[in-house]
Amino acid sequence: MKYDKDQIKTIKSMDNTLVIAGAGSGKTTTIIGKINYIIKNNLYKEEEILIISFTNETVKELKSRIKYQIDIKTFHKLAKDIISKINSNLSIANDYELKYIINEYLNSYGKYNKKTNIIIKRIMHNTNQNQIQNLIYSFINIYRCNYQDIYFLYNLYKKSIFMNRYYFKIILDIYLIYLRELESSGKMDFNELIIKATNYIKENKVKLNYKYIIIDEFQDISLIRFKLIYSILIQNKAHIFAVGDDFQSIYKFSGCDISLFINIKTLLPYINTIELNHNYRNNQSLINIANKFIMKNKNQIIKNTICHKDDIKPIKIVFYVDKKTVINKILKNIKGNILILGRNNKDKKEFNIIENNRIKFLTIHSSKGMEEDNVILINLYNNVLGLPSKIKKEDLLNKIVKSDYIIHEEERRLFYVALTRSKNNVYLITPYNNYSVFIKEIIKDNYKNLDFIHIK
Repeated sequence: MKYDKDQIKTIKSMDNTLVIAGAGSGKTTTIIGKINYIIKNNLYKEEEILIISFTNETVKELKSRIKYQIDIKTFHKLAKDIISKINSNLSIANDYELKYIINEYLNSYGKYNKKTNIIIKRIMHNTNQNQIQNLIYSFINIYRCNYQDIYFLYNLYKKSIFMNRYYFKIILDIYLIYLRELESSGKMDFNELIIKATNYIKENKVKLNYKYIIIDEFQDISLIRFKLIYSILIQNKAHIFAVGDDFQSIYKFSGCDISLFINIKTLLPYINTIELNHNYRNNQSLINIANKFIMKNKNQIIKNTICHKDDIKPIKIVFYVDKKTVINKILKNIKGNILILGRNNKDKKEFNIIENNRIKFLTIHSSKGMEEDNVILINLYNNVLGLPSKIKKEDLLNKIVKSDYIIHEEERRLFYVALTRSKNNVYLITPYNNYSVFIKEIIKDNYKNLDFIHIK
């Protein structure tokens, strides 16, 4: 297999290394090249290497492509295996248990408790219950990733005024109920799993043999995940090889902290940084537009991306009247396979999307790491569930997310991920009478480099 000069430098680097690997830069190929280099040169034994990725799907892909007997795990599987060395009778709470408690609180307890019912009605005055439930779920997840006791949340409640005080009262109630449920059932959620595993390593209750740790998708790291890795690094005097792209950090509101990636040298002062600047997937014109778009987030890392193909106008703005018919009409003009991306799975029905051997539908979040000949992006209207979303949740969540507030910061990265899934063309589907502020911005900044299609 041939590697470019940046990939070769990355593969041969045996110091602590952060690899900034942009979209289409051959990240997985480079990781596999690194493993082959280590084993063939007897730098580490197979049992001394640990590879961590964030989803079962990416773990499965890495296992299928790496021929050596190396541990490849998610963070949760790693934590579970550590704790199982002490406690073999683990009981894990899944995400639905917290969601169930939130739903029950709002629909049962909240309706029959007079005071709470008044508070719920007040916070639902300008939003709906589904949005409230998602906000509470995100808040508790982020809190669990960053704080190990309830006191900070209690102080937020005590010090808050106006609408935030109502929100924090409900969140505090639900959080306490959730903790009691975990304790009474003897279960641990994924966050507690990682915290307990970290303590076992720090206290030397469990001794691991890993000397070289590779982390895929490092931009999705959270504080508690980093602390787990750091405890292993300290215990074994191990080295770290982390790969990721800050442009593709799209899980902020589930606990991911992009500042850990961007400011890695404050946590690991002796880490080297290498950039993979060659893009083997996208058109140069598309990447130029996408990079300019995302750099309006002030904390992103500047990249000099070099693509190996360049169609003049790979981004097509498609204006439509009827969302039920627009997809079928535009499909007639597209050759090759097509990936249709939406905000959530309900979009598939709303836009009358029918999948087949040539056409696949995914949410933008689940498409990360994938590519296709052509991409169709829907949801580009100015609405609560559009792109960017108009759900006003940032103010509350920024009380516990350690970053400067930037309007649409996460949504801008989500849009970038959608754009960069395409090997050829991207079709941005937007209504004539209510198109997204992102579409307005793209048109304003890049008018001469866009193609426009009008569907009546």
